[in-house]
Amino acid sequence: MNACPAVTTGGQFLAETLNHLDCQAQTLGSFGFQSLAAAGSPASLVLTGLLTLFIALFAIRLLLGDDVGPRDAVNGVLKIGIVLTLAVSWPAFRILAYDTVLLGPAEVASSLTPSTLPDTGTGFAGRLQAIDSGIASLTVMGTGRQTGSLQLDPRGDEAFRSIAMVDDTALGWARTIYLASVIGSLAILRIAGGLLLALAPLVAGLLLFDFARGLFAGWVRGLILVALGSLGMTLLLAVEVAVMEPWLADALQRRGLGYATPSAPTELLALTLAFAIASGGLLVLLGKVAFQNAWSLRVERQRDGAAGRAIGGTPLQPARPVMDVTAHARALTVSEGVLNLIRHEEARRSVPQLLLAAPTQSTSVQTSAGDPNARIGSSWRRTSPRTTAAQTQRDNRP
Repeated sequence: MNACPAVTTGGQFLAETLNHLDCQAQTLGSFGFQSLAAAGSPASLVLTGLLTLFIALFAIRLLLGDDVGPRDAVNGVLKIGIVLTLAVSWPAFRILAYDTVLLGPAEVASSLTPSTLPDTGTGFAGRLQAIDSGIASLTVMGTGRQTGSLQLDPRGDEAFRSIAMVDDTALGWARTIYLASVIGSLAILRIAGGLLLALAPLVAGLLLFDFARGLFAGWVRGLILVALGSLGMTLLLAVEVAVMEPWLADALQRRGLGYATPSAPTELLALTLAFAIASGGLLVLLGKVAFQNAWSLRVERQRDGAAGRAIGGTPLQPARPVMDVTAHARALTVSEGVLNLIRHEEARRSVPQLLLAAPTQSTSVQTSAGDPNARIGSSWRRTSPRTTAAQTQRDNRP
């Protein structure tokens, strides 16, 4: 395996650093994948165990008579095929993921770049290096404050104080921010992409089980973020090159002709700082896009239920979202149990009150069957003894 190009100080610092980062990311992705996917490696043993466990659990479901249909069998076969493709086959993985994540964004950016932006293909790192060299040259030449030329303004050199920062400080910070923003943004994307690609044999087995599928989805979203971030950063750097190349050329030309450029340090610092902030904001925005949760099904279900019509013209009730039932099933069970207990206690306490309110004499029932206030049950039972004339004579007999 060939070593990556060394980074040296001087006029090619930025270009050599970017080439070194690309080399390290590609080496990490390819070498790490092949090392973990090799026979006898710990990742290979873990993957074999996961596949064996998945097949054994599926066979147990069949033996126990579980409801396993053709759809479940097809999904199981597809899962095994995807896992083996991601974890074992390097040629298939290279076409499917490696080239897409590490090499695809540059090709897409080249096709998306309009004629008003510089080409992002071969030689783009050299153009970024040319901007850094221009900033260094402008720092050496200065802004013309101490040239000793005749000043038409009677205030002399003090005329620059209100529109410019201290030259050395502004120019030094501008170059530092430019180098840090370009190297830092590309380094985090390239190294993160190489690391995620290297972990593919270890992460692929998580697709087989539902409890670990979230980790696999996070891994896929991380790769999507790297691809989108690389594409976005390439286009943002193309815009930065399009803005700063003519500005630097004009500033250097003015200084070469002997004119003073008192506003150059402030303008250069503002440009580099603005693009550095834009780089961070772009990564945050693309991260939100890549890791966005699934849209809620509640609105779609309600819309479908309102739009659907029954045969008699009555609108169909929207189906209850499955996610909502799953999330609130336990809370609903507890609340219903407490409500049933309260109702039972209220009913038990109302029985003595109904007995006390019962009439002491027999009355005729003249309530309709649909009256909600009609008392039923033991509330109309006789409370006084029934006597007859014969019973009275018998009781009074001496």
